[in-house]
Amino acid sequence: MGKKLEFNTSWGKTKKVELEINYYMNNHCIYIGLTTGKGANLESFADVTVNLDGKAPDYCGYLNTNNLSGLEEFVVKNGIGEFTGLTKQSGFCEYPLYLFNVDKLRELCPNGMLVYEQGIGKGNREKPEEKSKSR
Repeated sequence: MGKKLEFNTSWGKTKKVELEINYYMNNHCIYIGLTTGKGANLESFADVTVNLDGKAPDYCGYLNTNNLSGLEEFVVKNGIGEFTGLTKQSGFCEYPLYLFNVDKLRELCPNGMLVYEQGIGKGNREKPEEKSKSR
């Protein structure tokens, strides 16, 4: 279970959320989502990243600013990532490319980062819990 963060919704409410990390199968770009709830009541809240054509650099992703108001502020405020200055057009929307803070992502979602890093060929095969026990 990851660390809870607060997301301020466009409806003036605050939601407790956790990061979910994986990768898109077609291009191995990072996928980040937000979940809410716990245990059997865990549900998807929103997608942080979008899957656009092509390959973004490792640890970078296009933010879903079309569907999630306040997302850039959330990412920056929580130290999750920073804007690269690059964007990509898709349809009528222009999505900002963010470089994610690898250490922060590992802190917030260690198992998801393990899956992502294995998917891009940079991961250790041990689970984080197993690695710490073997030392």
